[in-house]
Amino acid sequence: MTTKHLPDPRLYPNASVSNRLIHQAQSVLGAVDDDVRELERVALGDAMDDLLARDEVLLISVALNMAPSRAAYQVLWQALRQAVEAAPGRHAEIFALPLVLVAGSKSRATLPDRIADVDGLNAILRQHGVFAAGAEVFLSGRLLHPDAVVGISPGQLYRYTRQLADAARGLPLDLEGSAVTVQEEGVFLRYLVGVAIRETTPPVDYSPRIGAWGTVLMKFLGEALQTEGVTLFPIFRAPAPLMQALVAGNQARLEVAQQVFVSSLLRKLRSEGKEPVVALSAHHGGEIHVAVSSADAPDRDERFVWPLAPLDRVERIEEDFLQLMRDCQVEMVRIEETVQPAQS
Repeated sequence: MTTKHLPDPRLYPNASVSNRLIHQAQSVLGAVDDDVRELERVALGDAMDDLLARDEVLLISVALNMAPSRAAYQVLWQALRQAVEAAPGRHAEIFALPLVLVAGSKSRATLPDRIADVDGLNAILRQHGVFAAGAEVFLSGRLLHPDAVVGISPGQLYRYTRQLADAARGLPLDLEGSAVTVQEEGVFLRYLVGVAIRETTPPVDYSPRIGAWGTVLMKFLGEALQTEGVTLFPIFRAPAPLMQALVAGNQARLEVAQQVFVSSLLRKLRSEGKEPVVALSAHHGGEIHVAVSSADAPDRDERFVWPLAPLDRVERIEEDFLQLMRDCQVEMVRIEETVQPAQS
């Protein structure tokens, strides 16, 4: 295996203090010690809360778009997330369970756009302690397209958490499900969105580790979405507050899609008696490419493209890629240590 490291191809604007949120994020990053850093974090969080309360979110949007580094973006995003989620007193929590569907079909087929047995879905999560006993919490069975969920802005989330009276109300549960249409093989992302009422104790276990309940839920989802002629593997991440779930879901979809892409091509090449060659490279435009070819024709490759999101860690993508190569017993692996040209 190579010891080279993948560069980050993302370009960032020059640091600017004209946006006070960026200035505060830079102060967090440049703090001389932990005590000062915490004071700066609190000040940034208070500024976020004030802007959200007055529904003046343009400054927040500009700050995120003009963040001068991934670290600055992360500080801003965490402050925004905490301001949205940390409502005082009795309040609602909007959360989601990211669901990745690996599906294949020889002919065109459409999966359901919702889990019909929504009571059964909620019962599994309650029986296994994901939902706290007696908590007022409900997970919708509608499979929401990522675009629909992304459309729920932090400003809306801020208002929902503070204005919802109980777990049966709110726009997120009224969004329409989006059916998955399959032809051949594909990897699709959907979200199951829920609302919980928080009082003194957490109503939902947001631990990222999935326990024994995962096997039960996977079987339930597979049966609920079973469609004639379709081979289906449902893969999900643990429930999380909505902003966090969006990040986890996007990363999960790309991780699974990369695994499916690589494993499929490796099987094909090996069935033809060819030695696979796999390369990982960073490209202008903020993309990571995985190129799979054979040793006898290295220039004739097929590529998987990972468009980097603001919170993606390039080093983690590289680590996961190298682990995948070890699992797949690929010996010829190359990592490009300089940023490559964008590809059309």
